[in-house]
Amino acid sequence: MMLTDPALTGMSRTDFEHVVGVSEPYWGAMAEAAFQRRFHHPRSYLHPQTTTVDHLHRLLAAILRRRTAVTTTLLAQLLGLTRTHVSNQVQDGNRLLDLHQVVVSPLPGSAARTLEQLHTGATPTEPCR
Repeated sequence: MMLTDPALTGMSRTDFEHVVGVSEPYWGAMAEAAFQRRFHHPRSYLHPQTTTVDHLHRLLAAILRRRTAVTTTLLAQLLGLTRTHVSNQVQDGNRLLDLHQVVVSPLPGSAARTLEQLHTGATPTEPCR
């Protein structure tokens, strides 16, 4: 819940859920196209997923990185992934944000490197729109 805080994402939780819902069908198509580019054949039903990150967390990671709310290292620790995996998921999330023209403005200051800094960043200093 803390990561979806409006002070960190720059949007209300309702708006965030809307973006996740609207972009999810596109993720499936993007994942299938990427799989076919890599392996030159359609994905088998025996292997339906190429990643362990769900769509909500992929978009959340992309938004938090665009906002410079959190470092990739801290995000990887929070999601239980490697930095490389998080970076790949952020790139995919960014493609979806661009496709749906979701504007994400960066936060002032530097990205949170610790949980304490992240918690401080989640404390709203001004009302969210």
